[in-house]
Amino acid sequence: MNSFYFVSNIGELYVPTDYRDVVFARGRVKLFAHRDLRHLNRIFTHIRHGGVAVVQGEWEQITAVMDYIQRHKPDLVQQSPRRSKSKSRDRSTARGNSVGGALKEALSRLACWADTDGILQVEPAPLLPDLLALAGEPMGANQGKPFLLPLIKVQQIQDALAEIYPIRALNASLLASENVLAPRSQETIECFQEALQQVRRSDSSAVADIGCGSGCLTLLARQELGEQAEVYASDVLPEAVATTKLNIQRLLPNSEGIVVMPAGDLFDPFPEHQFDVIIFNAPWVVARVRSRAELAIHDEKQETVSRFFAQVSDFLKPDGVVLLGYADASGPKAIENLEAIIADAGFRADALFKRRVATHRSKRKWEQIRVSVLCRS
Repeated sequence: MNSFYFVSNIGELYVPTDYRDVVFARGRVKLFAHRDLRHLNRIFTHIRHGGVAVVQGEWEQITAVMDYIQRHKPDLVQQSPRRSKSKSRDRSTARGNSVGGALKEALSRLACWADTDGILQVEPAPLLPDLLALAGEPMGANQGKPFLLPLIKVQQIQDALAEIYPIRALNASLLASENVLAPRSQETIECFQEALQQVRRSDSSAVADIGCGSGCLTLLARQELGEQAEVYASDVLPEAVATTKLNIQRLLPNSEGIVVMPAGDLFDPFPEHQFDVIIFNAPWVVARVRSRAELAIHDEKQETVSRFFAQVSDFLKPDGVVLLGYADASGPKAIENLEAIIADAGFRADALFKRRVATHRSKRKWEQIRVSVLCRS
């Protein structure tokens, strides 16, 4: 499927992967700019008939368009003829579900666009650096051209970034965009802090934070190992890479010595690197991944941690160490299997830092968070 779409009065626009079916299947994309935004019913009719509406202008007027669509959501579903009263309850439930689905689909066809610098064409324009990456697209996917984004996606990103997460170990607060694991566990961070303090060296160190998420452990490594350390950060999710960049820019305007790599799986961003310290806060729930947000948490059959240890020796210096974060949320068998994976890869635990924390699950009220310092056997 093509990844660019030409829109009159704008030109060629990049269409994110998850949005292409909506744009190209309909084949009718129309710009509603400035004064056109006053014609709410006209925009609504265009969307209701299957078109994509690209809006440009004052944010207040654009949100009025969204409100109008939500108020008129019953009109998105074709009226059905009356039936017997005995079926009214089932019909009402089904209609409620269909209205909700129709509203979600309609809102996905309301979009805005950003210029080649990633600035949304709304007034005032929100400050969202690396916006396309925050939306889950690989760096440079738009090939330097403007791009489309559903308004609902923009709002989801804004809502996620509006929440802050205080980090005791950093004496600072971080942000976490949509799908990025929020740094809520102070205990996990403090275990990593203790581990980093143990491996601290007087000379410079090359450090990799694999699966950097919000960038919390990247910043912690810089803090604990000092400015002489060169810290690299990577993640499989572009939105995590963008979030790490954002938090580094917020907290370390002079971020020399920290390199945020393009998104990639595990060690893919590092074809020729070797490190003194490799940090990996591994996914600790042995379960199937159902969404992008679960990639940092779920690891079906422990495949991710197995792949990590199958590769890590190639990227670790002879006297290097691995700092591995894990939790026993999936029970003792998962921990036993993890220990076997570690041993089979030729590593042993040199130190262990752990915390016992309460959970909100009915079947398991406590779990243990562990950060192991691993070296070659």
